[in-house]
Amino acid sequence: MLTPPGYGSDLVVDLLRAVGIEYVALNPGATYRGLHDSLVNYGGNRAPELVLTTHEEIAVAMAHGYAKARGAPMAAVVHDIVGLQHASMAIFNAFCDRAPILVLGATGPMDATRRRPWIDWIHTALVQGTQVRDYVKLDDQPASIAALPEAFLRAWRVARTEPMGPVYLCLDAGLQEQALERPIALPDAARFQPAAGPYADPRALDEAARRLAEARSPVIVVESLGRRPEATEPLCRLAELLAAPLIDLAAESQGRPSVPADHPLDMTDARDEAIREADVMLALDVSSFLTVLGETDRTTREVRVLNERTQIIAISLDDYAFRSWAHTFQSLAPVDLPIAADAGLVLPALVAAVEERLKRDRAAADRLARAERIAARHAALRAEARDVVTLERSARPLAPSVLAAEIWAVTSTSAGRPSSLTTRRARRRAGPTASATACPPLLASRSRIGDRARCA
Repeated sequence: MLTPPGYGSDLVVDLLRAVGIEYVALNPGATYRGLHDSLVNYGGNRAPELVLTTHEEIAVAMAHGYAKARGAPMAAVVHDIVGLQHASMAIFNAFCDRAPILVLGATGPMDATRRRPWIDWIHTALVQGTQVRDYVKLDDQPASIAALPEAFLRAWRVARTEPMGPVYLCLDAGLQEQALERPIALPDAARFQPAAGPYADPRALDEAARRLAEARSPVIVVESLGRRPEATEPLCRLAELLAAPLIDLAAESQGRPSVPADHPLDMTDARDEAIREADVMLALDVSSFLTVLGETDRTTREVRVLNERTQIIAISLDDYAFRSWAHTFQSLAPVDLPIAADAGLVLPALVAAVEERLKRDRAAADRLARAERIAARHAALRAEARDVVTLERSARPLAPSVLAAEIWAVTSTSAGRPSSLTTRRARRRAGPTASATACPPLLASRSRIGDRARCA
């Protein structure tokens, strides 16, 4: 039989369970000793389970990685002012990466008559959330036990609403340790789910399909689309319909790749060539347009635009995620057809619209020839990459290209399982190169170390 909650912190554990939080990472601190006690003694350290860390930045970084791997938030608990200061860098990283994290903090007690001399005073702030307000989607500090469920469920929903991001909920130390005078009814968490992401205006989507289908040399650029792994299949299908080179900016933005590196239309390693030839560019979840459109002189910081004639179709929710404090919004680039929508959700409809228009395609032969030319260039780039690894195998320290090749060799053959990054389409097309020395579809040549690393 379940023990009824006796304290405010027990109620927080019930809320964590209600929304399905599996793990809570923390570095123990006195301001949330009540919650720590409840997680262990009331919750039994099961669902959620504690993950002990030695620093608040590590706790939040773990939650960040979990969110990227699972697509759902994990909780991190941080100590009052100083713990939040420690965690702030990791929270900012999650904000830039649009990663949903539930950061629980603590302060006080806000009732000054309950504070211990010195330590409780210097660890109390008005209002503590202002410390991270510029790079979280929401911060809140409920003032009573009865207000906890609403504040918690709002934060939980906001973190998971596109564009996603971290939220901060500060728990008064006094409320955590306050005994419940009466039962607090928990709302049905299923009724507080995030809304579906914004969908594109059908007329704008049809116009995008028209411009792409009529383009002489279209190109598709992605940056943060990897947040939706299911988008890879329609992305590749769209590229194949249009015979459009694929360019993935994930390495530059430290994001999640979505273009299989062994797809014959992947031109990430020759993006300047593809951009110079493009007359229409489809940008999916791209925030840094000058990364792909420009060439930067690292000495003078001057950016030279590679192609000023190309029409740009941009599908993203970037304009919904701006903050004024940090210029994470990048350079303002002219866009010919902006579409405010969740790019991952829109892709299947865009593929269908392009397919419909290409049923009357008079340029099919030209499209086929372009696809074959791109595939030949892609094959040459991969051959060059394998040659580079062969040359660098004896280098010390270990070259990033060799490290990528060795990791791929292990992950692609261990237990007879292909890498989880491999798509069905990539496996079908791998052919004779799909050996232990082949490039991993999404990992190869995507190193962030130095220049674009090569792989075997």
